[in-house]
Amino acid sequence: MKRGILVVIGFIAITVALTFLWEEGGRLNYGRFLKTVAPTIYDWFGVGDARVGALRQRYINWIPFVGLVAVTPGLALRRRVFGLMGGLGAIFVGHLALNLTERVHKAAHLPFVPSLVSDALPFVLWILVAWPVVSVWFADTLAALPAPPASPGPSSASNDSRDVTE
Repeated sequence: MKRGILVVIGFIAITVALTFLWEEGGRLNYGRFLKTVAPTIYDWFGVGDARVGALRQRYINWIPFVGLVAVTPGLALRRRVFGLMGGLGAIFVGHLALNLTERVHKAAHLPFVPSLVSDALPFVLWILVAWPVVSVWFADTLAALPAPPASPGPSSASNDSRDVTE
């Protein structure tokens, strides 16, 4: 139980610190980075007219991913480091894709499905990165569940309605 509390405290500390850094200049610097890099990437794929940075409030979704990967107990260092690099790369691609939704939906707000995908992506990526540990958690949880009651089988009333002698 103590370990679980320490993990939660660690997650809160990491995410609060990263959120502070994000709000104190990270968002602006990342927006500048995207405005520098994204047009070239969009040109490679033939969508050079996509706006960059319009949905900046969603770019914060990398923080829970980093926090979860950083505090997951039992995750090998190599998997943690390469998982962070790959996951942050996938989140970056997600941010590029999120900007493209504005080409389809020109409304002032982000449509529901892209918003849902953007918000869920860090947690899905964390499960993939931490699968060796998370799968054990799932298995342990399932093993601890009580077994379902045995089904009583066919009722005698339904057996009486059939005549097996015919």
